[in-house]
Amino acid sequence: MPRNTLTPALVSASLLAALLCGCTKNQVNPDLSNKMPSKIIWAWERPEDLRFLDAKEYAVAFLAQTIFLEGDSVVPKHRQQPLDVTPGTYIIAVTRIETNKASGKHPAFSEGQQRRVVLLIKSTLDLPDVKAIQIDFDAVVSERGFYRSMIKDLKSQLPADVPLTMTSLASWCTGDAWFNEFSVDEAVPMAFQMGTDEEKIKTFLRNGNDWNEPLCRGSYGISVDDPLGVQLKPGRRIYYFKNSPWGKEDLKKTHD
Repeated sequence: MPRNTLTPALVSASLLAALLCGCTKNQVNPDLSNKMPSKIIWAWERPEDLRFLDAKEYAVAFLAQTIFLEGDSVVPKHRQQPLDVTPGTYIIAVTRIETNKASGKHPAFSEGQQRRVVLLIKSTLDLPDVKAIQIDFDAVVSERGFYRSMIKDLKSQLPADVPLTMTSLASWCTGDAWFNEFSVDEAVPMAFQMGTDEEKIKTFLRNGNDWNEPLCRGSYGISVDDPLGVQLKPGRRIYYFKNSPWGKEDLKKTHD
């Protein structure tokens, strides 16, 4: 039997196995490549003048707000720093979610909190020229049920033509398959500041491996301050992070 040929029996067995284990594998939404540029600059909480960017080549994903969850409270901190972009730039509003575990006041993750978080994230669509939404939440195991439920609720309330993406720890993309059923258009693997997993993940990528999770196979998140030093898979969106304000001279680092 040829290697790439599957008999009806094998197909049925594979489908049955997937149903039994609940291993739904979400895919990257292919329409993203038609909507947004392949290079995206992350603009964090600091003054940024990005008018030197070519709007046809670069999108901008800016930190619009940080939401703090503690007890049953939801405390938003909206962006305070100016952001200037070229007219016509594709804009992605990023919401960072933080939980203060050190205080001992663990979030309740109540339905009321979820509704409030969804409302706050939806509100970023009202900011000038925002065309997509991204969520940045390094959820630990005890927070993942809330995250999944919140994402599902949010996605159901967004206009159909508004992409919803999430950042992903690189370790989530190499085997921690807990977000396979997330209602997002893609997960962006953050291949920088990876902590104790850094060398293991770099070796994994240097060996020619691709991310195990299909939702991660549309993009990379990398830092121009700490080059990854591996061959990236072609044809994917690249999100670029920098610890200090962007300047025109930094663009050469996005062409390497």
